[in-house]
Amino acid sequence: MPSSIPPDASNEAARPPPQATAGSPRPTLRLNGLRATLVNGVFGDPLLHLRLRHHKRSLLFDLGDPDRLPTRLAHQVSDLFVSHAHFDHIGGFPWLLRSRIGHYPACRVYGLPGIASHLDGFLRGILWDRVADKAPRFEVFELHGESLAPYRLVAGQPMKALSPSDVEDGVLRAEPGFRVRATTLDHGTPVLAFAYESATQQKVRKEALAAHGWAPGPWLGELKQRAVQGDDAGEIALPDGNRRPVAELAAKLLFSQPGQRLVYATDFGDTPGNRERLRALAHGAEVLFCEASFREDQAEQARRTGHLTARACGEIAAAAEVGQLVPFHFSRRHVEDVAELYAEIRRHFPRLAPTPRSEAGSDA
Repeated sequence: MPSSIPPDASNEAARPPPQATAGSPRPTLRLNGLRATLVNGVFGDPLLHLRLRHHKRSLLFDLGDPDRLPTRLAHQVSDLFVSHAHFDHIGGFPWLLRSRIGHYPACRVYGLPGIASHLDGFLRGILWDRVADKAPRFEVFELHGESLAPYRLVAGQPMKALSPSDVEDGVLRAEPGFRVRATTLDHGTPVLAFAYESATQQKVRKEALAAHGWAPGPWLGELKQRAVQGDDAGEIALPDGNRRPVAELAAKLLFSQPGQRLVYATDFGDTPGNRERLRALAHGAEVLFCEASFREDQAEQARRTGHLTARACGEIAAAAEVGQLVPFHFSRRHVEDVAELYAEIRRHFPRLAPTPRSEAGSDA
C-alpha cells in the first residue's frame, strides 16, 4: 500500500519513563467469554491481553514491555497478533521466547510481510546448544494481500517456509469459538488493525437447570463447548451419575446469544483511507481500542509522525458506531494533562469505557 505518511522520527514510540506509566489508567473490560486488559495502561507500550475465560489460554495483540506479565501466562499464549515491528510493539518477544523453553506447543504469530525474519533474528541471536527437545517453537503467518504465508521457527534450526493459503475477508485465524480478522492501515509503514469476533455464545437457562435439580459444574462447560462445535453426538455425565444425550441437554438447558466484537488499532495516521478501512473493520463492534496520541492543537505533530489526535479517535469511533471506546497510546507529554485528551475525545464520542487507576490484578 503506498505510504502518504513520513516515517516516525519523533521518538514518541520510545519506552516512557516509569513515572509516565505508574498509576496511569489501565482499562480492563469483560465481554462474553473473555477479559481484555490493556497491560501497560494508556501511556505504556501497546500490549492487549485477551484472557479466554473457562480456558487456560490467552491471546496477545502486540507485545511491548511485558514486565507486568507473569511467566506462567506466557505458557498459555496460543496466538500473538503483531500490528508492526516497531520496538514498542515487538520488544517483549524475548520474554515470550525465554518463557517457552520447555515442552510447549508452538505459539502462532501473525503479522505483515517480514515478521518471520524479524522473529528469526531474535532466535539466531541466541546460542541454543543446550535446549535439545525443549527448544521454543513458533508458527508464523505473514499476511500478503489475499494470502497467508506460513513459516516454522524452531530455536536452533533454520527457518522453514511452508505452503501459503488463501485469505478471505482478512480472516487470519478461525476456530469454532472465534475468529480474528485484520485490515492494513498506513503509519508511514504498513500496520495491521485487528478484530476479535466471538462466535454465537451458548448460555445456560438457570431456571431449567434448577427445575431438573442438576448442580452446576464443569459438565456445563463441556456441554456448551460441544454445542458451539456442533458436536451433538454422545452423552454428558450429570452430577447425579446419570448420562444424557448432548442434543437433549442442549435443547433443555441452553440458549444462544449473538457473539461480540473487539477491535484493536494503533499507530496510524489520520487519512481518509485509514478512517474508511478502520470504520469498516470496527462497524458495530462492542469495544474499540484505538490510539489517541495528541490533542487537536498538536495536529501537525500527529500528521508528521503518523498518529491520531484525540479528536480523530473520537470521530472514528462515532463513524464506526461502536459501543465503547478505549483510547490509548497517549503521548507521554500528556501525563500531567491526560484529562484534556479525554475531554477532547468525549466531545466527539462520549461512550468511553471506564479507566480505573487501580493497579490490581498483576496477572493481567
